[in-house]
This record gives sequence, C-alpha cells and structure tokens, in this order.
Amino acid sequence: MITIVCAEGGSTIYALKNAVEGLGQPCEILLLSENNLLVDDSFKIETDLIHSRCGIGDYIDRLTLYSWQVLKNLEEEDYKFINPLSTIYNSSDKFKTIKILNKNGIKVPKTALIRDYDDAVRFINKNNMEYPVILKNSFSKCGMKVEKPQNDEELNEMSKNSMWESKLIQEYIDFKDPKTGLYKDIRVLVVDGQVIGGYRRISNNYITNLYKGGGIQELTINSEIEELALKCAEVMKGDIMAVDLLPRDNEYNVVEVNTAPGTKGFRQLGVNADEIIAKCLINRMKC
Repeated sequence: MITIVCAEGGSTIYALKNAVEGLGQPCEILLLSENNLLVDDSFKIETDLIHSRCGIGDYIDRLTLYSWQVLKNLEEEDYKFINPLSTIYNSSDKFKTIKILNKNGIKVPKTALIRDYDDAVRFINKNNMEYPVILKNSFSKCGMKVEKPQNDEELNEMSKNSMWESKLIQEYIDFKDPKTGLYKDIRVLVVDGQVIGGYRRISNNYITNLYKGGGIQELTINSEIEELALKCAEVMKGDIMAVDLLPRDNEYNVVEVNTAPGTKGFRQLGVNADEIIAKCLINRMKC
C-alpha cells in the first residue's frame, strides 16, 4: 500500500493515485483537511510507503505546522517516506534550500533572513544592490507572499512583521525576455536520478507559478540544465524534485526546489510524469 498525504486534494494528487493503481498497486489518500480526521497520540495508518505532498507552509494565508506535525508523528512509527522528511523540510524552508545549494557551489540569488526593515537595508548596503529586491516568506508556496519593493518606502512597509513571518530578502534576478517582454523561468523535474522533462513558465508578471496564472512553453533541455538539475536533486537528497531556474546573462540561478511539484504542466506537454513518479514510489516501496 502506498499512501499519499496531502493538505488538500487537486489534479496531481488524484492523477498520481490513478497512476499507482494503474500499475497494480493499491493507493490511498490521507487528506489532512478531512472533517472526520483525528490525529491523537495513537494515530497510525496501514501502509508500506508514504509519499507526502505537504510539509511546512501557508494554509488559508497563515503559517501552519499541522501537516508537519502529522508527518513527524507518523515518522515515529517507522514508515518509509519518499521523499525523506529531512528533504521535505530542507525544501520547505527556502532559506535552508539556498544555504545547501550555495554551500555546494550552485549559483543562487543572494539571500538573507531578516527581522525587520533595518536588516533589509543592511543586506542591500552590504551587497551594493539597487531596487527592486524580492521579499518572500521562507515557507510560502505556489508563488504566494512574494513581493517586489521598488524603493525604501515600499521596503519599509512590506518588511513589517518579518521576524514573525520568516521573511527573506533576495537579490532580484531580472529574467524578462527582452524580445517578448514576457517573464520566462524554467522548471525541471528529476525523478529517481533522471531528468524526465522540463518547461518554461511564462507570465506577464515576475511570478510565473501556474497556480498564479502562469502558462507553459516547451523547453529543450540542454546538458547544462540537466547537470544542474541533477546536482540540485543530489545535494538536496531528493528522489522526486522539481528545480526552478532563473536564466540571466547565459547562466542559471536556482531559486527554489520543490518535493511536491504539480504534474499538470507535464501532462499538457505529453510527459507522463504521474506514471514515472508512480513507478519510483513502487520501486522504493519494494526496496
């Protein structure tokens, strides 16, 4: 039995379930928003492997540890997890992600964890930056709670409550395509040590997430992108991992990784990411 744990449903959740079952393995969904769910100190499930599609993050516009506490409770029962919970945490915390990638020689935007406006100004001055910069919550997801202050006044307003919201300030990487005026970043999916596909996310806005209305465009993955994505998955210890790249001046900055990427974009391009992920889960369950 494979159990998919998620905060809410969605097309990827049910596509993965169908893919696992289509390969002859039973699969259940543990929906943490289910009204009748009770997680007490004796909570267990009957399963051979857990694939978590949640971690620490914002839910209904507030940071919650509920999903993470459920997963850590299940960890005490010695269930097998794909991805490992340590990998899920390290990718949920965007500041920890940047630290790990940077330590391993992977190019990332300059980033700092801030308490307030004064910290943000110190970061800008230290790095001789000009506006705009990026502010984001370290545990945000789907492009939510990402802002781009253009001056001191906006930075002062947007950086309020930074300590309580785990805010990061980050170098702004201008990845707008000068030919089209569109913002185009890159998502690459790595499963079980193999790059299975990728695409450009395109938008009129610097936030390109499909959840926020971004579109997709086919991408030919060159050897540089492939090697970079594989290295990211390796150092993050990710069995299933999406890697997001910002192209600028013929090089790539890794801005985030994701242990629970949506598969809708790949389905649109004819890549059966659900089946590939399902095969990975089944193989790891049998190990």
